[in-house]
Amino acid sequence: MRLGLREILFLMLLLALPVAAFKFVFQPRNQQIQTAQQQISQKRSKLSQLQQATRRIDDLGQEIERLSRAVVLFEQKLPAQREVEVVLKEVWQLASQQGLTPKSVRTDEPDINIMYAQLPLRMVIIGDFDGFYSFLLDLEKLQRITRLPQLKLVKSKDVEGQIKADMVLHIFYEHKGENIL
Repeated sequence: MRLGLREILFLMLLLALPVAAFKFVFQPRNQQIQTAQQQISQKRSKLSQLQQATRRIDDLGQEIERLSRAVVLFEQKLPAQREVEVVLKEVWQLASQQGLTPKSVRTDEPDINIMYAQLPLRMVIIGDFDGFYSFLLDLEKLQRITRLPQLKLVKSKDVEGQIKADMVLHIFYEHKGENIL
């Protein structure tokens, strides 16, 4: 048997065919299979997490109902925008009932989120410490959601037992898209 140029080219082509098939067909397909296996593994992991979560909840309908009641309760504690003045009046009356003298009250820009907003209310109150403590306890018992992020107490130099409280009180209210200020 004699190997000529034609036979050598045919033999090279015959050897190049499996190499090309591996490079252009099998290798990309193996990568696709590997990617699909990883995705399947991730989805199985998420499915097992979901199954564990649903096992912990006996009745999903009851849990949804319980959470819906909790949302309604919190919505009831949020006054409408037009009722913020009523809450301000309640806070003012609480201070007066405890023998405190509100010196200044001013509102800052409201912090607005999608469903609710909070109105920062900067107050300066003067009075005795026991009255101020009772005021804070009454403030905590309000039906509305409030927060007291800043409080600065200064003891009066003139009258024994008197304090000056500089505080910021956040009043939460239901936001309907318009600004109350």
